[in-house]
Amino acid sequence: MLDVSFGGSFSAGDAYTAATGETMAGALTRRTGAESIDAEHGAVLHGGADGLAFVPAAPVSGGRLQRPFVVEAAFTAIVVEAAVTSTGRQGSPATVLAVGGALFARYAGNQLQYGFSVLAGGGRTDVSRTVAAPAAGGPHVLSLAYEPGDGGATLHAFLDGDRLPDAVSTAGAASWAPGAPGSTVSLGSEVSPGGAGGLAGSVRRVRLAALPGPFTAADLALQRFRPAATRAGADAGPAARGTAPRAAAKYAPAQRLAITPGEPLNSLVAKASALRPSQRQLDWQRLGRTAFLHFGMNTFTGQEWGTGTEDPDLFAPRDLDTDQWARTLRDSGFELAILVVKHHDGFVLYPSRHTGHSVASSAWRGGAGDVLREFVNSMHSHGLKAGVYLSPADENQYHDGVYANGSARTRRTIPTLVDGDDRAARVADGSLPTFHLTADDYGTYMLDQLYEVLTEYGPIDQVWFDGAPGRIPPDAVEPYDFASWYSLIRSLAPRAVISVTGPDVRWVGNENGVARQNEWSVLPTVTRADGAPDYALGFAAPDQGSDAALLAGRDAGATELSWWPAECDVSLRDGWFFHPDQAPKSVARLVDLHHRSVGRNAVLLFNVPPDTDGRINAADGTRLAEWQAELHRLMPADLARGARVTGDGSSPGAVVDGRDGSDWTAPGPDTGTLTLTLPAATRIERVVLAEDLRHGQQLVRAVLEEPDGAGGWSAVATVGTVGARRIVVLDRPIDTDAIRLRVLGSRAAVHLHRISLYCAES
Repeated sequence: MLDVSFGGSFSAGDAYTAATGETMAGALTRRTGAESIDAEHGAVLHGGADGLAFVPAAPVSGGRLQRPFVVEAAFTAIVVEAAVTSTGRQGSPATVLAVGGALFARYAGNQLQYGFSVLAGGGRTDVSRTVAAPAAGGPHVLSLAYEPGDGGATLHAFLDGDRLPDAVSTAGAASWAPGAPGSTVSLGSEVSPGGAGGLAGSVRRVRLAALPGPFTAADLALQRFRPAATRAGADAGPAARGTAPRAAAKYAPAQRLAITPGEPLNSLVAKASALRPSQRQLDWQRLGRTAFLHFGMNTFTGQEWGTGTEDPDLFAPRDLDTDQWARTLRDSGFELAILVVKHHDGFVLYPSRHTGHSVASSAWRGGAGDVLREFVNSMHSHGLKAGVYLSPADENQYHDGVYANGSARTRRTIPTLVDGDDRAARVADGSLPTFHLTADDYGTYMLDQLYEVLTEYGPIDQVWFDGAPGRIPPDAVEPYDFASWYSLIRSLAPRAVISVTGPDVRWVGNENGVARQNEWSVLPTVTRADGAPDYALGFAAPDQGSDAALLAGRDAGATELSWWPAECDVSLRDGWFFHPDQAPKSVARLVDLHHRSVGRNAVLLFNVPPDTDGRINAADGTRLAEWQAELHRLMPADLARGARVTGDGSSPGAVVDGRDGSDWTAPGPDTGTLTLTLPAATRIERVVLAEDLRHGQQLVRAVLEEPDGAGGWSAVATVGTVGARRIVVLDRPIDTDAIRLRVLGSRAAVHLHRISLYCAES
């Protein structure tokens, strides 16, 4: 029913819009409007009346916390979980979780109290247990599992991998006060709208699910249980900590390598070290920033997620100008732009042969308009690459009985020719290719649209599949035919990266445009039954690729290690689609986003939503220009050019020569020193590093140093992972004629492509 990591946003007032990969079968809202989302901490709450309320589409509670579809003799248990970080001293009480005015978990002084209320003896009585409160300032995971039974109920509780004492009632199941909103799940606050006993802190993730049967610990998804003892042959000590000596790489370079249960850390590290990007991935990672253009039916209805039943005539841009889009994006430093061709509502921005819900069915330009055609032509004529977003979720096709209709997956011929199809002769003579792929009815619909887009609008350099479900009911399950979709894309657009729900590019895990402090392009993965890759540790895991994450991924069931680089998506405005009452983010915020995405080994996918005229709004265009100018001011001429570079290993001067394909190679793993000597004392504020990804991602940690004036060196910054690029903003500017990089840890010999030094212009 609910599994969100707050990677989405409050893009529609106080209502939360879920992000790719999140589950939200119901409505999640903030209570006061002061609650915010931080990419690294999740939902930030300030105590008092702050909090979040979730009302599930299928209520979890009736008279006794029983779901409405369950009749009197049968009870459905629920699991409520939240990953909570508390900050500072909590009020008393300070609610972490509450359900229906009955279940609760809250700080009470220096204790954590959890339990539920029952009606007994004509009054309400709390059945509860208390334990020492978890320490403030650190992350914690709290899980509650409620099981009603004959004449009573049990609340199972878990905190940070440890099982807590059960709260057990033999005098009835949970109930709430008359008039309480029984279906509401409250996060960080009481269920009552007037409640003021809220949590001061943040909620990183929350999950709500119905129990399929008697509770077991396997029903919990957020807890990481502590092993009772080290298994024979398991990694322990230095191996478990990731401090064991490195093994020499012994695997041929590959984009993906299989791993086995219990595989030792040194073998995992050697495989991670051997992973390399494909050429299409390498070309994409070099872009740094790409543009997103959310434009469609929602632009004209004021929605973020539509319904699929909108009148096509509502789509009516007054002055569509895709050349203006292209000029604005090009002048703002973008080299690739992705158009949302079909969002979850299913309205299509080109005249598809396979749906009546497209621009061809609208009065706009007499039904002869084609936004995709104009977009692709404009991007290419102004030197940009073009990408397309096609939402797998399609509410219009759901209403038409195609999506989730239970049809069999059979071998289908693509393209599906329609009456009077203008491609028939070319398909017959082989000038247009034919494919035989396995799919159900909706999978075939998607294949036909991909065929249209990739054969008639190319070249296309990125295909973007969202993971959000739109407003389609959660029980309407469409098993996507990803394997067939990928196969068709590889055949028709071999240079295109397939993104987010795809094998080439992964979602970073939030829609705030922020990568992890140490973002790896190599991580443990699994391949789902539908052919799509997935995160072994979940999309929101704070660590995806360190040595510890490799071990955790192995233990979580990973079947391979993959080169799967991160993409950070965020919008210039609060919403993904244009809303006139929203304003663009500040220049300072945009610079910060750039440094925390592009500067952390990710590509920033930046949304610029065209307005109802069909143009990039003047305020947005101005803000993009200001952002680009500020980046140039902060990082003007590279002060490292012309520096004398010395060091061990081979070709130290390659890091400042500015040539593609050149790099300094460290003498081995965990070692290597480079010294840049400048012509004169120079002020330095930022350092940019980049590995040569043709040799993988190897650097784990390093230190930047300046001469200390006494013949030694003094640290000015520590550096974690680098990958495609790392922007290091020094804590204080330094004035120096030399700067040194020392490698402290790496998986194999580091291949460093670039060291750049910058000082902002006044």
